[in-house]
Amino acid sequence: MAKLALSIDIGSTWTKGMLVDLSDHTCMLREASPTTVDNLVVGFNKVYHALLHGVTKGHVTGDHPEVFVSSSAKGGLTIAAIGLVPDLTLKAAKMAAASAGGKIIASFSYKLTRSDIEKLETLRSDIILLSGGTDGGDESYVLHNAKMLASSGLNSAILYAGNQTVREEVLAILQDAGKDAQGSANILPDLESVQVDEARKAIGDIFLRRIIEGRGLASVREIASAEPRPTPAAVYDLVALLDETDDGLLVLDMGGATTDVYSLSDPYSKESDRVYRGIPETRLKRTVEGDLGLRVSARFVAEAGSAYIKRILNEEEQPSLAKWLERIGANTGILPLTEEEQKLDNLLAVICVAESIGRHGGTLSPTFTPEGLLWVQQGKDLSRIHRIIGSGGRLARELSITIIRSALDSYFPTENETKGKAWPQSKRLLPRFDSIEYFRDSEYIIPLAANLALTHPQAARDLVIQSLQRENFHD
Repeated sequence: MAKLALSIDIGSTWTKGMLVDLSDHTCMLREASPTTVDNLVVGFNKVYHALLHGVTKGHVTGDHPEVFVSSSAKGGLTIAAIGLVPDLTLKAAKMAAASAGGKIIASFSYKLTRSDIEKLETLRSDIILLSGGTDGGDESYVLHNAKMLASSGLNSAILYAGNQTVREEVLAILQDAGKDAQGSANILPDLESVQVDEARKAIGDIFLRRIIEGRGLASVREIASAEPRPTPAAVYDLVALLDETDDGLLVLDMGGATTDVYSLSDPYSKESDRVYRGIPETRLKRTVEGDLGLRVSARFVAEAGSAYIKRILNEEEQPSLAKWLERIGANTGILPLTEEEQKLDNLLAVICVAESIGRHGGTLSPTFTPEGLLWVQQGKDLSRIHRIIGSGGRLARELSITIIRSALDSYFPTENETKGKAWPQSKRLLPRFDSIEYFRDSEYIIPLAANLALTHPQAARDLVIQSLQRENFHD
């Protein structure tokens, strides 16, 4: 009898599932059903029972399958991050939230104001991640912010991951006001290290306690073989399994609402004329861009890429893009049917990819010292990336390499365009298209394989590798 696993991912639009033979790491059945937003269990049960039907009716022989579940439905796990200095604790808070599978919908630094609280009350994020101060460092800001949150009408779960010297005092302020508050280790205990593991685990616990239970998935949790997880958190662990070489890997998951970027590479180069500023970057990093989705946020995408659009479309073509954006706004499930619509959709996809990679990566800025010119690096060096995997929507389909090439080769100004200037120009640390290998996740299996990453890592990795199709660019 085969040992089987059933993996289901509840997405914002579709609930997808597959049945896996764990003995040979193959996908035996696939099922999908529209996500039932009003009651997520209905869509889940359709996929779950359709896959079980394949086992019970003899289409697949094997033991009763293990069940693994992830979810990004109803906006996924939304987090508001509060830090002290934007380039330090706030950035560390964003890293912790992203690695835990959260979508950061707002961020605040220094002392919260009344208008900040009003914004938080309007947003109603699932979790507020409160950080600030290194251990033994500044106490005043986190104490002020705790008091502001305590006096608010917020019902979000609050996770304190700041200066541990005042941890008990911060939690007492919040809990005495009736807030659902808990603490974890400081995400920035000192200026030399970022520690997100404990905060990441605590965020996962809140996801189970408040999100899974609160969105009608308690019955799903009962049949699952492991705790349900946020989809991006599962993918984060899957990407870690793909670390074969030191060549560096970038995984892009472009959806209708967001574009997620995962990088797995050494964050710094060994160039002698380079110095580093800001908090330490991690080898494995995730960012999520909530305003760079191909459907839900198409208008924001067009605004972000307005300069590129003017270079690509002539004045006669630009009204066609405006009409396409109107149609997307009226129906976010629309698909391009004509050659013109596909061209316009590809243009939006290029912007999503280029802007999300640009935000994920770092920059080099020139500075002059008595010893000569030095380059200051902020953020992660993505020029060390030599493999890119595209997944989701347009990136799972054939010729998605053309999207990648445009995003890396023509979207941002090149060094040749800035050589004539009197002073050296800042540079983006992006992958070089001519030095990468590109693969598309042709079966869009990454979210489903990710559910197996912790319990059956080799099966998860093999399933992804089987789905990858290498693409080469031909002029």
